[in-house]
Amino acid sequence: MEDIQRRVGENIRELRKAGGYRQDDFAVRAGINRTHMGMIERGEVNITLASLKIIADALGVTINDLTKGV
Repeated sequence: MEDIQRRVGENIRELRKAGGYRQDDFAVRAGINRTHMGMIERGEVNITLASLKIIADALGVTINDLTKGV
């Protein structure tokens, strides 16, 4: 499971950076606590589907984009 969490976190980080967002700014945009966003990107937490949807919407991508390679 941790491998899946890590890969999803890496995908989120890559897409966030590609969008030109700093982590702090993106966390505000998505309405997610900055510390929690860091934990998501490092794969330290088990992210919910609801959070995946929020992040995908904030990035302008699909949930499928966030889970590629998982």
